[in-house]
Amino acid sequence: MFGIQKKVATTAKRAGLLTGGLLLCIVGTGFLTVAGWLALLPLVGVQSTAAIFAGLYLGIGLILIGLSTRSDGKQEPHAATETHSEGPPIVQAFMYGLQAGARADHTGSAKAHS
Repeated sequence: MFGIQKKVATTAKRAGLLTGGLLLCIVGTGFLTVAGWLALLPLVGVQSTAAIFAGLYLGIGLILIGLSTRSDGKQEPHAATETHSEGPPIVQAFMYGLQAGARADHTGSAKAHS
C-alpha cells in the first residue's frame, strides 16, 4: 500500500513541476516576444515585424505538430493476430475464423491497391 502512495506522490510532484515549468516558459515566451517586437519595430516597421513573428510561431507550431505525429517505429501487434486458447471450443473456432478473415482482408486489400 505504501508503494502505491509513494508512486502517486512522486507522480503528483512531477506533474506539479512540469506544470510550473510550462507556465514559466509561456510567460518567458511572452516577454521574449515583446522584447523582439520592440527591437524589430524601428528596423522593419509594424507589418514586417508582425509577419516575422507570425512566421516564427507558425513554423515552430508546425514543427511541433509534425514531431507529435511522427511514428517512432514501435507498433503494438494487432488484436486480430493474437491467439486465444481460452474458452469453449466454439469460441476458439469463432476466434480462429475471425483472425483468418482479418488476415485475408489485409492481404486482399494490399493486392487490390497494387
